[in-house]
Formats: sequence, C-alpha cells, structure tokens
Amino acid sequence: MYNTTSRLSHLRLAIAPGVPSSKLSALLALQRAEEPDVTLAFFEVSGNDLRTGLHNGRYDAGVSLQASGDTTLKTQPLWVECMAVAMPLRFPLLDQATLTIADLLNYPMYRWQAEMCSKLDERLSTLPPIGRQNIRYVTSFALLATWVAAGYGVGVSAQSRIEHAHRWGLAMRPIIDGPYEIVTHLQRPQEQASSVVERFERRALQVARASAA
Repeated sequence: MYNTTSRLSHLRLAIAPGVPSSKLSALLALQRAEEPDVTLAFFEVSGNDLRTGLHNGRYDAGVSLQASGDTTLKTQPLWVECMAVAMPLRFPLLDQATLTIADLLNYPMYRWQAEMCSKLDERLSTLPPIGRQNIRYVTSFALLATWVAAGYGVGVSAQSRIEHAHRWGLAMRPIIDGPYEIVTHLQRPQEQASSVVERFERRALQVARASAA
C-alpha cells in the first residue's frame, strides 16, 4: 500500500479517459510553476486500472469522471462540465438558441462514451427506438468533431470542448432539459497521503474554485 515517506519528490498521476481538459491543463501548469522540483509522471489508464493502481501503490493519485464508492479511496469532486450540442456551421437547428434532447431525434447523434454522464445516458435510454438507433458511439472527441463538422449529424459533448473546437467548423448550443453534467474527481488512498499529494490536492481544489467563480 501507499508509503507516506517514499517518493516525496515524485507524483505519479493516473488519468482516466475523458478527463483531459483546459482545467486539467491549468492544474498541471500550476503544479509545475509552484513545485518544479517534483517530477510529475502521467499514466493514461482505464477507470478500473486507476482504482487498482491506487490500491497497490502504482499511482499516488488519479483523476476520473467516475465517482468511486470504494471506502478505501478518498474521492474529491473538482470541476463540473456542462454537456452541449455540437453541430455543423450550416444546420437546420442553428436558428434555435437552446435545444433539448428531443430536438435531436431526427439526426444521427454522436457520443464519446468516455465522457460519462449518467443522467444523459438515462435520458438516451428512454428514447423511442428510432431515436436510439440514431446514436453513434465514437472512441474520441476528435472523431465526434470530425463527423459533425463534415455534416453527418450532431454531437453531445462537454461545452468547453465544443467551444475550443470552433475552428474545426463546429457550432455549439446549450441543452436546457438537463442539467447534463460530467464531474471530474480526484482520487487517492484514504489513508494519510504524502505532503506532495496533499499539496497537489489543494491546487486541484484551487483550480476547481476558480473555474466555478
């Protein structure tokens, strides 16, 4: 298990799919600026491997879109991302300032499964058969943006990702029948952490508070 006296100049951070964002970049930049002597190692992992790695000491902390019910892990909610609709710059729905999931039923709808949103998944599961048949699952936001920008349908993804991809040829509209949100969580062993991990956690909460202001 975690040894609180070891690796005080290292931080091994596991990152689950769907997490990378401008807020994570801000956190990592803050970490590098305030503690440049700490070596930060990244590991791109699945959600299951993140939890297993925290248990067996392979990782010091992890960030994930999944809240863990494991009582041996401390799970701290950080920042919240609202889901929105991505559509081509020329599209029939562009004249609407806001949209609902029902407005999207007549179009192929692309979803990146790594952006886990339980409320949205529940809503999609209640769609009529023709609506469910229109859902297309992709393995990355880049693929979602590619299909949508090319005019093959709409996408539902984090609002910040769609805004940053505007240069790809994407427009964004808020979804008003939610809220549909994804939450990034910081996870670490429940037992006392090293001072490096504790300072990283404080910086993560600092970035989260700044993003909510």
